[in-house]
Amino acid sequence: MGMRRPRMGGLGGFTFSVGLALCAPARAAASAEPSALARCEESFDAHPEDSEAAMCFFRNARGQEARDEARRRLQGLIARHPDRPWLTLVLGHVELPSEPALAEASYRRAALAFRSQGDAEGEVMAGINLRNALGMRGQTEEAHQWVLRVGEVARASGDPWLEVRALILEAAELSDLGQDLGRAWRLLKRAEGLAFPDGPDGLKKQLLGSLAPVSANLGRFDDAQDAYTRLAELAERTKDAGTEARVRFALANLAWRRQDARPDPGARAALLRLAREALEAARHAGSKVSETMSLRLVAELLGDGPGERDEAEDALGRCIDLARETRLPERRIACLWTRAERRAAVDADAAWRDVDEALSLAAEHDNPLYLASVWRTRAAVAFRTRPLPEALGHAERALDAVEVLRQWQRDASSQAELFSNWASDYHRLAGRTLEAGEASALPPREALERAFAVSERLRARTLFESLVASRALPTQEETPEQRRARDSVLRDLSATQRRLLDPALSASERTRLLGELQELERRERDLRPATRRMAPAFASPSVMEHEQRSETQRAEPPLAPGSVTDPRQAQGSPVQRAELPFASLAATEQSLGEEEALLVFLAGTDHDVQGERAGGAWVLAVTREGTRAYRIPERARLRPAVALLSGLIERRDGSESGAAAALYSQLLAPALRDLPSKVSRLLLVPDGPLHDLPFAALREHADGPPLMARYELARVPSASLLHHWRAQPAQPPEGEALVLADPDRGEALQGPKVASARGGVFLETASLGALPEARREGRTVSESLEDTAVKPRLLMGAEASEHALKASRWDAMRILHVAAHAVVDVESPERSALVLAPGAAGEDGLLQPREIAELRLRDALVVLSSCRGASGALLAGEGVLSLARAFFESGARAVVASLWPLRDAEAAELLERYYRHLARGQGAAAALREAQREAWEDGEPAAMWAGLGVMGDAALVPVRPADRGAPSGLGLAVGAGSVALGLFGLGLYVRRKRRERAGGGVNPEQAAGRAR
Repeated sequence: MGMRRPRMGGLGGFTFSVGLALCAPARAAASAEPSALARCEESFDAHPEDSEAAMCFFRNARGQEARDEARRRLQGLIARHPDRPWLTLVLGHVELPSEPALAEASYRRAALAFRSQGDAEGEVMAGINLRNALGMRGQTEEAHQWVLRVGEVARASGDPWLEVRALILEAAELSDLGQDLGRAWRLLKRAEGLAFPDGPDGLKKQLLGSLAPVSANLGRFDDAQDAYTRLAELAERTKDAGTEARVRFALANLAWRRQDARPDPGARAALLRLAREALEAARHAGSKVSETMSLRLVAELLGDGPGERDEAEDALGRCIDLARETRLPERRIACLWTRAERRAAVDADAAWRDVDEALSLAAEHDNPLYLASVWRTRAAVAFRTRPLPEALGHAERALDAVEVLRQWQRDASSQAELFSNWASDYHRLAGRTLEAGEASALPPREALERAFAVSERLRARTLFESLVASRALPTQEETPEQRRARDSVLRDLSATQRRLLDPALSASERTRLLGELQELERRERDLRPATRRMAPAFASPSVMEHEQRSETQRAEPPLAPGSVTDPRQAQGSPVQRAELPFASLAATEQSLGEEEALLVFLAGTDHDVQGERAGGAWVLAVTREGTRAYRIPERARLRPAVALLSGLIERRDGSESGAAAALYSQLLAPALRDLPSKVSRLLLVPDGPLHDLPFAALREHADGPPLMARYELARVPSASLLHHWRAQPAQPPEGEALVLADPDRGEALQGPKVASARGGVFLETASLGALPEARREGRTVSESLEDTAVKPRLLMGAEASEHALKASRWDAMRILHVAAHAVVDVESPERSALVLAPGAAGEDGLLQPREIAELRLRDALVVLSSCRGASGALLAGEGVLSLARAFFESGARAVVASLWPLRDAEAAELLERYYRHLARGQGAAAALREAQREAWEDGEPAAMWAGLGVMGDAALVPVRPADRGAPSGLGLAVGAGSVALGLFGLGLYVRRKRRERAGGGVNPEQAAGRAR
């Protein structure tokens, strides 16, 4: 069986419930000598007004024997000094590792005593620790009241350190309950700016110990690693053994979780060593909480040999006993689900008892994060102990629990980031369902339908929900006060970004402004109007639902539409909802034209980190005549193959042909061989590394024509989005085109230079130069459209501004063309931008996703003749967070954008060809195919044409020739000349191949020109 699947970091990782770091000392003793505790008592008797004298007990209470001694001495002091609540607070610290219930009572007494004395600092400290103790024991309602109280006291005090502590606590509540992790992360980043560099060490440790698991649960593993590393350095410097133990576990658990993205069964030994070291550190520190977590991780990583199986059983038994002893239900749940997965292969009945107990506990505490994880375990146990059709039903119900967890996230980015952590569950279920169809465990057609439904639940969900909600739900109006507040923040945000564009800024000033920008971005996000959201049509799983089902009954598929249990409705949230209409396989087949095929890729893995079958990787070929499934290489093999092809294309010497043929054979050959003969357009739904694949450059044979010579190509985020676009009434192909070319920012810019990591997009923007060929492109685009029903408006230089774009009339806009630089920030996608002239004092010239989304395009075509408009951060399931995606949010129906930087002259030439065909009334994808084919026939390298692609509705026709009689005559002329054109193209192809064989072609020393 090997290793089990890694879990969400908040479940088995370093949680917020530590609490101690808020009052942790700057240094802690390495040993726990009774004489040291006696000196603590003498010191306090001498100076009872000094809170640090009370903290002496915590500094020296290391190990159970020392804690018992410290507790006795503290109780004696409390009797002699009943008016000193710091003693009671420290008593709670001493009790917490082994007696959480006693610690809770001590914290409560201390908080109330501080309140009666009007001591804001003391009440905040005690309130935070009380809330953490309550949260550890599942008492969420009382814990929430203390969160509110702490925030109120901290704000009234005017103390920035208390404000930091209140922010940490508010974020802790959101994270511990599996709710709005995105908001929790933003609160903690705000607190980080206040706490560093001058905050006390204890405060920094609490902040980092909170920030790290939230980052991990959002899939930001590098951020989590950085926070844990900084925390480890602090713990070592302050001799804090307890924190060192927790960090050791957290780093081991994080390394384990990273395996989910790139499984490596050979990594088990190294991970097990890290887990054992964490367990040893926890025992040395006397921390039962850390020991519980480390025991579970060791058990997860142990193999299935007789000795390891017995060791794992003993470790999990001890884990469960410790969780009971310390009254930590979430730890008990995690130990139970781990034991259930291990027992499934040897004792099915015992495994089901464990998983049922875990599910009951999770439901009792009503935590969607734990519920989703336990339902995932139930599916894993079912795959090992039940018939495959029944196991598939359990897995489908587990995804329902993930959907509920997803709906707890307030904003789209939080949903997408959290959802990416569960993408492997969708891949596994879709693949195992298709395998069931192959093995006749399910009827083949049913298997295809169910796998397709799972795929649609995975893909581009936040974009789909946003677009459907924009039409299905009324707009959430802002109050005048809300609008003014948000406008003020946006003005400050723009002013800060303008300052960051100054390349002469000192490093310290740039760092300070980036901190201000981060806070402004957080405030802007919080001030956005309430999200209009679509609810998925699936049921919220419950314990009673399973208990009422016979153990021998086949698990049912998800419940009917409309049966969603919305976790927010109970809280009276103002978020508006409507049902989310996913596309079915049958409806998708019926909606396709006879010339179209939809290729849906599922880039999963063959086996997960413990060696279990993970569903594999597939492509579904959907046509009007039916659907077939084909296996393709797993994700780990595709990633380097795609990177190799892109690198070879970049060489511009034709050396990519072999790699292009290999990928064609692995991804497309079987599916394309079986397509109906009338198919001439491929609609591609990429996944994982295939988002970066230039499909146009693939070819059947190394010396054959590329794929775009045979088919029109377009990428679509999902079949459901394709349905959505095509269900809308078609806009007439007439109106206006806005063309922005070579914006002039009025700055004396030098040649390009590499941006520093700290400067990011701002230094990169400041180093950009002019694009002279973009002006020629803009004029050519305008000239191409002059004789059509779409009238161009050309703005160049300083007129090609952000202000002019935002002030345009969008109701008649059919085409938006931008020939300009683009900057992409993979780490902070919301800072990516099209670089325009500002045009007004309040603008910075950076057209960013939040601004793009508010343009209100109406089914227009957007052409981004810029660098990497289709690139950005890649989230599993959700796809690429690119500038192109932002235009879809604004209402665009199709976007033409590039995967890589375009040379200025080449971009102009390719887009001139494109508009020539577009002006003749061709669709968005057909026109691009013709432009690319002409470039290829003329001997241009794939780097010039293969990166540009159509996303969205390939069939969109945005332009109608002005002369109604022209299309038929033109059609006759084209038809009559098709043979001649074909022979001419063949001649060019033969001549090009002869040049390549003779060593000719593109001069490798040719000037590259300026990239966009």
